[in-house]
Amino acid sequence: MTPLPEDMTSVLRRWNSTALDEIERARVSRPAGVHLTGTAGSGKSALRRELSLPGGAAVEFTDSMADAAVVMIVVDASAPVGRVEIEQWRAALESTPVVFVVNKIDVHRQWREVVSADSDVVAECVPRSVECTVHPISVRLARTGRESGDAGMYAESGLGAVEDRLGALLLQATALGSRRKYAAAVQGCVSAARASIVARARDVTGGVDTAPLRARRAELVGERDNSGGDRRALLHNRIQRARVESLHAAAEDLRALGVEVRKTVDGARRAELKHLPAHVAESARGAQRRAESALTAGLRAVETDLGLPPMQVDSSAADAPVDIGEPSRRRGIEDAVMVVVGASAGVGLGRLVVSPMALVPAWAVANTVVTLVLGGVLAWWITRSRALVADRAHLRGWTQESLARVKSAVEQRLLSRILDAESALASAVAMADRDAVVRIDVALAEVDAELRRLADHRSALLSACDRDLTALDRGLERFRGPDRSAFDLRDPVQLSPTRGEPSALPVRRSQ
Repeated sequence: MTPLPEDMTSVLRRWNSTALDEIERARVSRPAGVHLTGTAGSGKSALRRELSLPGGAAVEFTDSMADAAVVMIVVDASAPVGRVEIEQWRAALESTPVVFVVNKIDVHRQWREVVSADSDVVAECVPRSVECTVHPISVRLARTGRESGDAGMYAESGLGAVEDRLGALLLQATALGSRRKYAAAVQGCVSAARASIVARARDVTGGVDTAPLRARRAELVGERDNSGGDRRALLHNRIQRARVESLHAAAEDLRALGVEVRKTVDGARRAELKHLPAHVAESARGAQRRAESALTAGLRAVETDLGLPPMQVDSSAADAPVDIGEPSRRRGIEDAVMVVVGASAGVGLGRLVVSPMALVPAWAVANTVVTLVLGGVLAWWITRSRALVADRAHLRGWTQESLARVKSAVEQRLLSRILDAESALASAVAMADRDAVVRIDVALAEVDAELRRLADHRSALLSACDRDLTALDRGLERFRGPDRSAFDLRDPVQLSPTRGEPSALPVRRSQ
């Protein structure tokens, strides 16, 4: 037998691990016997009994298709076989001589069309079949002719041609059986290895192994292109929002404080008015601290949104309290006029109250004393009441002016902190973007290096696949010897459906 070339053996060992064992088994095999198979209800059992009779051909049957010298396939003449059934028998058709038997031609009138169709489908589906002949027969006629001793009926059944064909093939099996199975095993293993090589080459050229890397590279390029603009726009948006929210919250807090202080001033007594400036100053410092805390929280949220680490806050500037001073008031001419007017009004009211006492002469002295005392008391009360009203008005004005000054100072401080924070955050964002670009460039360089490595590997692998395919094709050339029918499995063997066909005499129908 033709030995396998070294390069072909190496390729088969790499791409089909069981190929060499399968080829060796086929090389040392000694085919013998007939393996009988076929479709259900086709009369396989009856045909086997007829062929096993001592007086006939006495065919020896085997249950192993791989070890059989001849494979007999029995089908029914009612309808052609399909491609699915042919695929089940492909291995036998490509490695062993096949006797294709179409049984029950005595029952079905259209058996000639069925025989022709079966021949066509076998030739089409298995172009590399070793040797296949189609025989239309009738086992029923053969049995009837044998039992009745009617030689014509037996010859008309077509079974004699099948026996002759089996005898000839079994004689050939001694010389050609092992060689045919060896060649078929080589062809099958080469086909399997070729399919593996082609599949691997398609996977490589399809870019399946580089698809994740290319997706990662596109992601990195997009991240590098969008890393700067998005974060700067986000910084501007968040800083503006923090500015609006902090200034609005501070203004609302100071407005609420002003309303509370005015209500307190309107109902405060003289002693309470002395402690009111300290209360206003403490409340203003509390409003300042709340505004500073709110701004700090807002800036922390901006840092979180930008993905930056917390920045150090200037505690000296944040904790510096706002000094609103103490209310100062100088007594003027209006206070002296108020005292004179109050005294005059008091004396007048006193005289008006004691005027009925003037009608009694005995109360003249008492009238004067009472008038003076009552006038003095009324003058003192009116003067103090007017002074309290003036102090309240002065304190309201001072409070309004102080809160306006506090609001201005708080807004100035908040805006100054916001500007400083915006500058610091912009610098941090720029530095982070530069670091991100450097990191992305390093990752891109790694991805590009991996892609180049895979490209080189793909090129080398494709070259190796081409060399292996060439080695397989070159190795198969050794099997194209003088006996092409036995070794060249690429050329399909012509089927002869008319060979072994019964004579043209009318087919005797069964009753």
